Amino acid sequence: MKVLWCWRCKMDVPMLDEAEYAEIHRIYGECFKSVKMPKRVNCASLAREENRLADRFKPVCEAYERITGFVETNHNAIMHHRISLYGEACENCGKPLRTPQAAFCAACGKTVGSISAESSVKS
Repeated sequence: MKVLWCWRCKMDVPMLDEAEYAEIHRIYGECFKSVKMPKRVNCASLAREENRLADRFKPVCEAYERITGFVETNHNAIMHHRISLYGEACENCGKPLRTPQAAFCAACGKTVGSISAESSVKS
């Protein structure tokens, strides 16, 4: 586990390493198998189903809290709190890039490598 900036959540959160993520992913899969969507959907049934989904995916949130000590109530948010999904730290602001292949930092807008490229042009 490592605490990093999450660009979706707009805050620092515990990110899972691959072993931790494997455990969460296994639990998520088990919860997902138990989900059955209603045949007819209206506003009232959708609200009831959202509550049932939160209950069905509660084991994911509980496992994340056990691993990280951080309370997260959105099981979908947990699924993107995985270290390997993010890139290196931005040379300018220090926040992780959105992906390992990112060409610019979503947090500050700096182009990846532009700081060192600007320095080499001035030399």
